[in-house]
Amino acid sequence: MSGTPYSQRHLNRPAAQQRTESLLPPHESEAITSIPVTPGISQGTYGDPNDGIPTSRGGQSQSQSGRQEYFPRRPANRALAQPSTLSQFGDGILAGSRQGEVSLSGTVLSATFTLPQLLRYRKGEKWELEHKNHCSTHLDSLAYLSSKESPWDHTVIAWTGEIYPVSDDASSSHEQLQESNPASTTTSLGGHSQGNDDIVSAETYISRNSKAALEEKLYNDHMRTLPVWLADDRDITDGGIKLKQQSRWRRYAEHDLCALFHYKQRPPTDGRQAETRWDDYHRMNKAFADRICQVYKPGDMVVVHDHYLMLLPELLRQRHPDMHIVFFLESPFPSSELIRCLHRRERILNGILGSDLICFQAFHFLQHFANSCTRILGYNANKGWVESARGRVHLTVLPSGINISKITTLGFSPAVDKMHEELRKLYKGKKVIIGCDTMSRLGGVHKKLQAFECFLERYPSWRHHVVLVQITSPATMEDDDGDNMLYARQVNDMASSINQTYGSLDFTPVQIHTQRLSQEDYFAVLRLGDIAVNTCVREGMSTTSLEYIACQTESHGPLIISEFSGTASSLEEAIRINPWDVGQVADEINNALTMSQEQRTRMHRALYQRVVEGNVQLCVSTMLRRLIKVLKLDESHNNR
Repeated sequence: MSGTPYSQRHLNRPAAQQRTESLLPPHESEAITSIPVTPGISQGTYGDPNDGIPTSRGGQSQSQSGRQEYFPRRPANRALAQPSTLSQFGDGILAGSRQGEVSLSGTVLSATFTLPQLLRYRKGEKWELEHKNHCSTHLDSLAYLSSKESPWDHTVIAWTGEIYPVSDDASSSHEQLQESNPASTTTSLGGHSQGNDDIVSAETYISRNSKAALEEKLYNDHMRTLPVWLADDRDITDGGIKLKQQSRWRRYAEHDLCALFHYKQRPPTDGRQAETRWDDYHRMNKAFADRICQVYKPGDMVVVHDHYLMLLPELLRQRHPDMHIVFFLESPFPSSELIRCLHRRERILNGILGSDLICFQAFHFLQHFANSCTRILGYNANKGWVESARGRVHLTVLPSGINISKITTLGFSPAVDKMHEELRKLYKGKKVIIGCDTMSRLGGVHKKLQAFECFLERYPSWRHHVVLVQITSPATMEDDDGDNMLYARQVNDMASSINQTYGSLDFTPVQIHTQRLSQEDYFAVLRLGDIAVNTCVREGMSTTSLEYIACQTESHGPLIISEFSGTASSLEEAIRINPWDVGQVADEINNALTMSQEQRTRMHRALYQRVVEGNVQLCVSTMLRRLIKVLKLDESHNNR
C-alpha cells in the first residue's frame, strides 16, 4: 500500500469545520420519550423540561404543581407526520469548536462490540465487506452518524468478530458470512448464532499484509471503522496474528451479563470458569481502551454501546479524566436483587460510572441501576444522577428509534408488494395474527400460544377464521444448559396440541416458521398482519413492534405489546398486556380483532406519530445534546 497509513491519517485528522449553533425547530425542542409500562404509571407521571438533566447541582426542577417532572407532556394525536419530513430534520447541535463553555472537536467515536459490516475472509487473503440494508436500530444510529446528514465527524471502533476463511462455494460463503455477522448488533438480547464446533475451535492466521488490507478497507468504508484485534500476546507477532478460540471474547457478556440482565440466573460453578470469562472480558475492554486512546483527541465525544463494554468508560476515564463519555445501554437492566448476585458486580457498576451520562431504554431500567448503585456501592442516587466517588454521573431515559424513511422504502418495495399479494391470497377470508420473537423463554412464544388457545376457547366464533403466524429466530444467549432446546420442543408440542384441537385437514390455526426470512418476506408478513402480538417476558426493545407500525399505513392493524418490553414505554396508545395473564391477552386479541375501523385508524395515527418523532436521528441527536448539557452543568459547577 502506498501513501500515509490509515492510522496515521486518522491521528493527523484536521480539526472539524467550525459551525454556529442554531435554534431547534419546535418539534425537536422537547424530549419525546414516555414512561415505561408500570402499574399506576403513565405518560405524564414524570416530566422535566430539561431533557431529564438537572438544572443545577441541587437536583431536578419542580413543576408549578410541585410534582417532580421527568419528561414533558405532549399531545398524543397530532397530524400524521410523513417519513419525507425526516429529510428536513437537523441535529440542532452544531459541532463547532466550542459549545458554551464546553470544548468540542466535532468528532464522535462510537465504541461498539463488533463490526457494523458483514465480513468475509476468503482464501488467498481476500476481504469482502457487505452492508445490510436492514439490521437494527443500533446499526441505523451508526449509519446516521456516518452519513452526510450528520454534522459530526464519525468513527466506529469495533472488534473484528470471529474470522474464519471461507471457500468460494456460494452456500458455504453465505453460511460463514452469517456466522461472522454479530447478532449483538441485530437483536436486543445480544449473542450470536451458535456455529459448528469444529469451525469455532479452528485457528485462523492473519498475515501482517492481510491485516493491514482489512484495516485500510474498513477505514475507507463509508462507515469509517477502526478494528480491534483480540488475541493473546503470544499469538501476536511481527508477521501477523493468530486467532483462536475467538468466541471466548463474548463469553462473559453473553453467559453472565446478558443472562442476568434478562432475569436468568446460571447454576453455580467452581469459580474457575467464571474467572476465565472475567479475565477475557477485562482484556477485551482494555483492548478497546487502547484502540480508542490511539486516535482520541481532546474534545472528542465517545459513545460506548451496551453490556459488552461496561468496563470501558472507567478505563478511558483513568487515562483521560476530561474525556466526554456517554454510555448507551440497549439491554434491560434488572433489579438490584439480581445485580447483587453478579460476579464482579462492583467492577461492572463502577465501570459504567466512568461515563458523564448513562442512557437507558426505559425508566424502570434507570431506577434499577440507581438502586443498585445505592445498595451495592453505597452511593447517593436518584432518577437524575448518581453521586459517585469521581463526581456526579447523570442518568436519562432514551428509547431507541428506527429509521422510518428506510423502513418505509424497504417495506413498500415492488418485491414486497408482490409477496404481500401472494400472502393475502393464501390467507384470504382469514384474520392473521403475527408475531416475531426469539425461540427462548424470554421471547414469550409459549405465553402467546397459551393466550391464543384461551382465545379460541372463549370465542368459538373465531375458530377457523383466525390464524397465528409466528416467526421465530434462533435464541441469542448461550445455551449451555440446553434450556433453549427444551423450550423449542415445548413450543412445538403446544402448537401441535392447538392444531389438533382446533384445526382440520384444510386449516392450521398455528403456523410456526423457524427459518430465516428474507427481507421481502419479513416486511410482507408485517404488512399482512391484522394485529401483531408481543408477549415477551423480558427485552430491552422491540424493533419489530416499531417496524410493524411503520408497515401498517394502509391496514392500520392494532399492536398488542407486553409491558415487559422496553419499547412499550414509548408506545402508550398500543394495547399493553401482562403476558402472564393469559385471560387478559385472550380478551385483548378479541378486542383488537373486533375494533372498529375508526378506532384502528386513530390508534395507528397516534402510534405512527410516535415512531416518526422517535426516529433514530432524534435518538442520536438527543443523546449528544443531553451529553453537552451535562458537560455544561459540570463546567459551570467547576467554575464556581
